[in-house]
Amino acid sequence: MSTMAGDGRHDDGSEQVRPQLHRALGLREAIGIGVGGTIGGGIFVLVGGAAGLAGPAALLAFGLAFLASLLIALPYAELACRYPEAGGGYAFARSVLGRRWGFLMGWVFWGAYLFVSGYVTLGFGGYLDALTGIPQPGGALGLIAACTAVNIGGVRLSGQVQFAVIVLAVGGLLGFAVIGLPHVDADNFRPFMPTGPAGILSATLLTFLAFGGFDMVAAAGEEIVNPQRNLPLAILLTLAIVLGIYLLVAFVAIGTMDWQGLGASGAPLRDAADRFLGPAGSAAMAIIAVLTTAATANAVLVVTSRISFAMARDGLLPALLARIDTATGAPTVAILVSAALMALVAFTGSLHVSTSIGGFLYVMHFIPPLVVLAKLRRQGGNETAFRMPAPRLLLPLAFAMSLALLVSSGAAGIAGGLGWLAIGLLADRTKR
Repeated sequence: MSTMAGDGRHDDGSEQVRPQLHRALGLREAIGIGVGGTIGGGIFVLVGGAAGLAGPAALLAFGLAFLASLLIALPYAELACRYPEAGGGYAFARSVLGRRWGFLMGWVFWGAYLFVSGYVTLGFGGYLDALTGIPQPGGALGLIAACTAVNIGGVRLSGQVQFAVIVLAVGGLLGFAVIGLPHVDADNFRPFMPTGPAGILSATLLTFLAFGGFDMVAAAGEEIVNPQRNLPLAILLTLAIVLGIYLLVAFVAIGTMDWQGLGASGAPLRDAADRFLGPAGSAAMAIIAVLTTAATANAVLVVTSRISFAMARDGLLPALLARIDTATGAPTVAILVSAALMALVAFTGSLHVSTSIGGFLYVMHFIPPLVVLAKLRRQGGNETAFRMPAPRLLLPLAFAMSLALLVSSGAAGIAGGLGWLAIGLLADRTKR
């Protein structure tokens, strides 16, 4: 069986019309996918973890993590302009580096978000359990079912729902910050660096995961209108908006609750809200967490289904995954398969295992796009609307940051990630 190249031709040179997704997402919806996919459960859990590692200097760790994310986002923004196709980083690698790199990139990208989805859906289930008493696994599976129904309705409906939910969630987080500001105690910021530079570095590696999600915008690039303008804007605005929210919320959380208590809490923002709003504040933060994790789960389903759709369209996964519903324009089969795998992770996985493996794969998936941009810049030409500045300086820094984060994934993440990669290589060899 021949496979398809990124230009719509089979590897044997024959032509075939490729199924195309509809461009129906504007800048607003693209930012909704990016912000919804990025904020997720990170702000509700990782703020506490970062405070426990670095103390009040967790604020500095968030800033450093933003800079690391920006180093990787800039190449992503340029490549998204060059290749505004479904699959994001997969499309970049497949078009420039060929079939084998494309498959590896797509497989790693797909696996990263499938495993990370367990952290998101189980986090939703935990907060929903606290509010309603519905068991955590049931809440997680119910969320996946709801996201599936929304996505099958078409990308325009999914984008509109995503934007509405994230507006409510961001409004709630800003409300927490504004109401909490008068209750901030300056004594909670002394000493500022109780664990020294080593604690800040550890917290930076952790908070980097809280910025993960801007690449979801590129994964939906084939459905974004005016991609030359909207793709880089959505990617960079996503990071800027998230940084502002994180710093403001973290400042209030640390300022209203001592950093040791924040680090030991399983629900740090809920506990911080309880300090100045009482039980009503705790319940409000739980509701905001439910909304935010729901938005993230929806964004994860968007990106995983588009990755598998793009790989199937190029002949790297079963062709059934490339089918598009003629009425809605949605890749229905890809959505259903990704939803089923997300449900399996939620049903059988643990938070620690899913985040360790997902984190390793997530960092790994940034490396091929960096290779792609380095190759394109050496070749010259192919001007695009957005170009990464100072590539000779920033590209090596992005490579170094990615390698450092890979090493920091831990034994479980490395072993699980390499295991997922081995399964993909075996499946690819069997298919060929």
